[in-house]
Amino acid sequence: MARPRTPLSSHGAISAVEVEPGKWRARTRYRYEDGSLRQVERFSTSKSKALRSLATGIAAIDASQSGTLTGATTLEVLSQRFIESKSGERTTAGTLSQYKRTLERNVLPRVGKLTISEATPERLQRVLDDVTKVSGPGAAKSCKSILSGMLALAVRNGAARTNPVRELERIRQKRDGAEALSLEQLHDLLEAVRRDARLRELDMVDVIEFMAATGCRVGEALALRWKAVDLVESTVTLNATVVRIMGEGLLLQEHGKTEASGRTIVISSHLQSILDLRMLERVDGTNELVFPTVTGKLRDPQNTDRDWRLARRRLELGEVKLHAFRKTIATVLDTAGLSARDIAEYLGHKNPSMTQDRYMSKTAGTARAAAVLSGLTKV
Repeated sequence: MARPRTPLSSHGAISAVEVEPGKWRARTRYRYEDGSLRQVERFSTSKSKALRSLATGIAAIDASQSGTLTGATTLEVLSQRFIESKSGERTTAGTLSQYKRTLERNVLPRVGKLTISEATPERLQRVLDDVTKVSGPGAAKSCKSILSGMLALAVRNGAARTNPVRELERIRQKRDGAEALSLEQLHDLLEAVRRDARLRELDMVDVIEFMAATGCRVGEALALRWKAVDLVESTVTLNATVVRIMGEGLLLQEHGKTEASGRTIVISSHLQSILDLRMLERVDGTNELVFPTVTGKLRDPQNTDRDWRLARRRLELGEVKLHAFRKTIATVLDTAGLSARDIAEYLGHKNPSMTQDRYMSKTAGTARAAAVLSGLTKV
């Protein structure tokens, strides 16, 4: 009589043998949802440990096959479910790529084999402390955010009672962001840029001019296409960005960084002249990109940032990052009296509060306050 087939999502008999002194192997065969029967084995220093390790492995396979999560599900399996839950229209391809990169580099090598029930605050705190020490607080904050999302998913699926990430210490990070330039500094910088032979050779002068005049993100500038430029009405529409996706390379993403990124802005007469000339001098009339590379390809934000870093050192411009142009525009608009909401809409920020916290000049605000209060003290 033929042996009955192993049911789907179950395993056969388990064996454990000592393959060499101090090394035990626990082994079984598991029948997956596609009907295939594959061997599963785990090794450890004792028979009991090898059997426990195999049981944990089987539980993880069960969870991945059945779609359910339990306390025995590994964080590696949970991370896959987390990525699946984030895939779709609500999460950009660039953000998903960043999640995967953080998981592969910093999270899974440290905690991937832990189960949900083993992900205690104490263990996770040690992990984040290690990431902070090795890769810095920025990387640790990214890890904490992803772990929080993963374990929140576990809570929603009944695999954990509480989210242990909520008990972790706050990661303090000293911001080393871009500094806004004064109008005089901006004028001197642009004059140096226009004279630089290397930036002209790379066709980067107009990119810098565009960012300095609009305050747009570097990815938005590099994604700009002629169909989004209206030279009659002197407007440009910023509704795309350039991103690098793991396994796919450089892509033009048909939406901005956030839901509020898409916007149409009026450009200055100076920038209008630059774009008019650029339109007339297009070498390849079929290229839809406004700022392609010298070979007509999509320009890489990382390479652009590198070229600018070399240029500012060559021109002795100090640590003026590309993002400084964005902060400069925000400060100019703030000084002119525009509200946080107005500036947020111009820059493509979702929340005016973030515009206030990170972009609007504290000096401009105190100067306006001083002007008002001075009237109260006049005799």
